[in-house]
Amino acid sequence: MTPEGGEQPPGGRAPAEMATLRQSRAETESLLDLVLEAIPDAVVLVDERGRITRANGAAGRLAGTPAPDLLSQSPRALFGHRTPATPMQLFKQAPGGRLSFEAVVAPAGGAGPAVPVSVSCCLLRDTSGQLVGAVYAARDLSETHKLVSRLEQAEARWRLIAQLGDLLGRQLDPRESLVETCRWLSRSTGAGVAVILAPMLTVDRVVAWPPDTDVTARLEQLVHRPLEPGSALYTAVHGSQTVHNPTMSANLPLFDHAGVPEGMGSAAVVPLVARNMTLGALLVHSPEPNGIRQRALVEQAADRVALALANSELREAVARFEADEEASQFREELLAAVSHDMQTPLAVLLGSIRALEAGEDLSPRDRGHLYERMGRRGLQLRRLVQQFLDYSRLGAGRPVVVRPAMTDIRFALTQLEADIAGRRPVVFTMPNDLPPAYVDPDRLDQVMANLVSNALKFSPSGSQITVEAKATAESVELSVADGGQGMSPADLATVFQKFHRGAGAEDIPGTGLGLYVSRALLEAQGGRLVAASTLGKGSRFTVVLPRQAPPGAPRDGEARPAARERRR
Repeated sequence: MTPEGGEQPPGGRAPAEMATLRQSRAETESLLDLVLEAIPDAVVLVDERGRITRANGAAGRLAGTPAPDLLSQSPRALFGHRTPATPMQLFKQAPGGRLSFEAVVAPAGGAGPAVPVSVSCCLLRDTSGQLVGAVYAARDLSETHKLVSRLEQAEARWRLIAQLGDLLGRQLDPRESLVETCRWLSRSTGAGVAVILAPMLTVDRVVAWPPDTDVTARLEQLVHRPLEPGSALYTAVHGSQTVHNPTMSANLPLFDHAGVPEGMGSAAVVPLVARNMTLGALLVHSPEPNGIRQRALVEQAADRVALALANSELREAVARFEADEEASQFREELLAAVSHDMQTPLAVLLGSIRALEAGEDLSPRDRGHLYERMGRRGLQLRRLVQQFLDYSRLGAGRPVVVRPAMTDIRFALTQLEADIAGRRPVVFTMPNDLPPAYVDPDRLDQVMANLVSNALKFSPSGSQITVEAKATAESVELSVADGGQGMSPADLATVFQKFHRGAGAEDIPGTGLGLYVSRALLEAQGGRLVAASTLGKGSRFTVVLPRQAPPGAPRDGEARPAARERRR
C-alpha cells in the first residue's frame, strides 16, 4: 500500500523512480554515442546474439555506408570471415576475452579501394560476470602501410646509393667510372642514362648507356659546343634546377632546337651540383610517356655523382696548389743556394783581378799563382753553374741531357788529378789496364770533382784522400774515400736527398745538391752511386759504371735525357 492507500506498480518501483532511471539511461547512451563518435577508429558494439547494436561514424565511413545501416548486421559483414561472429565465438577463440588480427575491408558497392585494418575485439560482461556482448574496433592501416612502403623504398634507394658510392670510389678519379655508373643507374631505373659534363656551360664530355642509341648520337654531337640557351639542358645546368618532361613533343628543345630524339617519350634532366659548382647534368630518358618512375633515386644519384666529381676537382685544385707552392719553394731554395755558393769563388776571382791590376811589380811566380787561383775558381764556378742548371731541370720535371759513350776512364782520372794538383794530398790508384766504361766523360768529371770536393771539405786538414779505380767483369768502379767525420746511419739514409747537409755541416760551405744531382746523372747512364760511412772514421762513395752500353742505349755521344725528379 502507498501512504494514500493505493497499490505499488509492478517491480516495487514508483513511476517517478522509473522515469528517473529511463532518463539516466538515455543520458548514458547519449554520452556513449558522443564518446564513440569522438574515437577516430571504427567501433561497433555487438549483443550476445552477434548483432551490431551501435556503430560510430568511422565504422560507417570504413564500410562505405551510413552507420545506421550497419545495425543488426553481423560483424563479419564489416570485418570479414575471420571475425568472431558472436561473443561466445570470441570467448572460444580467446578465453582471455581479447583478440587482435588484421583484415581488409571492402567498402559497400565498390565505393572505394579496399582498406587494410587492424581489428581488436573485447568481451563485455555485466556486473554479475555474464557475457552481454562485445566491442569491435578497427584502425585504418592505409597510412601506416604507405609509410612502411615509403620507408622500404627509401631504404632500397639508400642501398642503391651506397652501391653507387662504392662504384664511384673504385677509382681515384670518378670520371673513370662514369660508364659503369651510367650502366648501373640504367639497370636500376629501367631507363636510358647519360652524364653530360659541361663546365662553363660548354659540353666537355658525354657518357651514356645504352651506348648505341639515337639519344647517345645526338649527345655526342654536343661535345666541345656551348649549351644552347632555351634548351632543357641549358636550363638545368645554368639554373641548377631539375627539368622533368613526363611527356615529350617532337619540337621540344631538349638539347637544342633540333627537337627531341626519335623514340623518346619522357625525360628528366637533373643538374650535377656540389660544393657550389655546377659540373653538368644527369639525363634519364624513357621511350614511354611518364616513364621516369624513380625520380627520388635519380636525384639522389645525381647528388652522389656530383659530389664525387666535385671532390675530384677539389683534389686536383689542391694538387695544383701544392705543386705551385713546391715550385715557389724550389725557386727560393735555388736562389739562396746559388747566392751562397758563388760568394767564395767570386770573391777570390775579384781579389785576384785587383791584385793583378795593382801589382805591376809582381814576380812571374806570384802572377802564375794568381792565374792558377783564378783558373781553379773559374772551374769551380763553371761546375756550380752546371750543377744548378741540372738541379733546376730536375726540379721542374725537365730532362737533364747526358751523352754517354765508351770512355777511357784512366785518361779521365788523369785529367781530374791534374785539375786538383797542388791542393791537399789526393792519392790516385788505378791499374794500367783499366778498361773503358760507358759514361759521358764531361758528366763523369762533374761527378768525380764533386766527390773529391766533398771529401776535402768533410775531412781534417792534412788527412789523405784516396781515389781508387778497379774493374769487375761487368763494371768499372771508382771510389773516393776520406778519413773525416763520417756519417750516422740516419744521415747516410738521406745523403742523396736534395739540400741534405747532415749533422755538423752548418759551417761547411755547400748547397747539398751535389750528391743529389750526381746520382741522377749516373743513373741516367746505367750507372750507380753508392755511399758507405762509419761515424768518426770517414766515408766512401763509389761510382759504378757499366763496361758495355746497355741494350737499346744511344750510340756513342748521342744525347740521352736523364730521369726526371719524382714529384711529391
